[in-house]
Amino acid sequence: MLPFLILTLASAQAERPPEVGVTIEPLVAFDLSKDSDTEDTVETWTWIRARAKQQLDHGQWFIGVDGEHQLRHGADTEAIWRVRVAESGWSGPAGPAHVRAGLLIERWGKLDFLPVVDVLNPRDLRAGPLATIEALRTPTPMVTGQAGSDTLRLEMVVQPFPSTDQVPIMGSDWSLIRPGMIEDFLNDAATWEGGSSLLLSGPLDQLGSTISDLDPSTMRSLNDAFAASGQPEAFAINGNAAGRLEWEGSGFDLAIMAANLRASAPATKLDGSFQSMLETRTLPEIDELNGLLETNPLTIRWPRTWMTGAELSTVAGPVSIRAEGAWWSNKVIQQPWLAATTRPALAAGLGLDWSYGSRLFVAAEGRYHRWIDAPDIMAFTAEEVIEVAGTARLSLAQDRLMVQTSGLLNTTFSEFMVRPELNWRVSDPISLGLGAVLIDGPNDAPQTLIDALAWEGGPLTTVQDNDSVFATLRWIR
Repeated sequence: MLPFLILTLASAQAERPPEVGVTIEPLVAFDLSKDSDTEDTVETWTWIRARAKQQLDHGQWFIGVDGEHQLRHGADTEAIWRVRVAESGWSGPAGPAHVRAGLLIERWGKLDFLPVVDVLNPRDLRAGPLATIEALRTPTPMVTGQAGSDTLRLEMVVQPFPSTDQVPIMGSDWSLIRPGMIEDFLNDAATWEGGSSLLLSGPLDQLGSTISDLDPSTMRSLNDAFAASGQPEAFAINGNAAGRLEWEGSGFDLAIMAANLRASAPATKLDGSFQSMLETRTLPEIDELNGLLETNPLTIRWPRTWMTGAELSTVAGPVSIRAEGAWWSNKVIQQPWLAATTRPALAAGLGLDWSYGSRLFVAAEGRYHRWIDAPDIMAFTAEEVIEVAGTARLSLAQDRLMVQTSGLLNTTFSEFMVRPELNWRVSDPISLGLGAVLIDGPNDAPQTLIDALAWEGGPLTTVQDNDSVFATLRWIR
């Protein structure tokens, strides 16, 4: 806990002691049905968050450390421990401006479930819908400066280094390439016909067996290496720059923003010869092998885009109204067969909240996304995508028992996810929870690597085999 030691030493001369807090939140999930031999039947996540802050005469220091333990049990058992610096830095006046600097999370927008303009921090999607809200955003090196009055404020943001979403690519039940898919693909490819089948069938079958025998940590290292391949170097010119102008009036809050952003997901392209082999399930001719070996099978680029947007929040009687809209000049579109392209895009979202004291809270959000001049074939998206999400929360027993249901409906792909949950506050620092994650779509989830690479459906359907029940505990100190 070196950051906390540094803070303690730095504050030794200060009159105000630092404030320190710790949260420990374990979750255990059980898959409701075993859909394949390689599927994980039990998955646990434990999030440990330590925070400290101290108000000084000319600003405030804040330091956070996140620990995370994950266990997956299925065909094998994996246990992963990670520690990272959480949101940490300094906040205070610098001349006429208020400055924040460090590893920061800067949230734009008003929508919680279906955000439009919340584009600055990358997402951590490794736990899928099991993740806590605090674990979804990843802090990045950032400097923000804000100047103005109580009603009109200008904010500038600089992220000097590129950052990417943490999306599980393979080896997890929440990844597109599920456990066992690569090994089964290689064993199947060994039976394909083609001019080089006699030469390649044995090595392909042996490679499939070798990968099947690899220990889980080696597979995770391969996944991390693939995810990091082609990423831009950490030069300042590869980061992001953004600005936001906010007007806070009587009963409303309006802001407009603009940014030049590096894509948080890559635009990839599989070489045509390799794609043809996969689509036809045919091995190449012998005289084609040398050319394939000299070809880069997958090109990766991280394009930039301009983004402009606006957000609004106001009230109409007992209802809170929130809205967002944005335009991108060059947004990445995923396509089948590890392909991607870029197109301009528009999106708009609307949210409504209503509460009855602390007893009942209801929120609903909708989002519309449209690609301009969309390509004919896309994966996980369509030319127009309409989504609806919401939550309903009922507090009982003097706010000790909370009954909550959250859901997401993608009308474009006719797929949905529901997460009902019960929470019991045992005492001020301890609460217990019991819930479920239910996902459904119109088609079967991909069962083979070819199915996954050729996918043209929606995102929820790919993980619809992961229906589960879970139990949680939260301890706050």
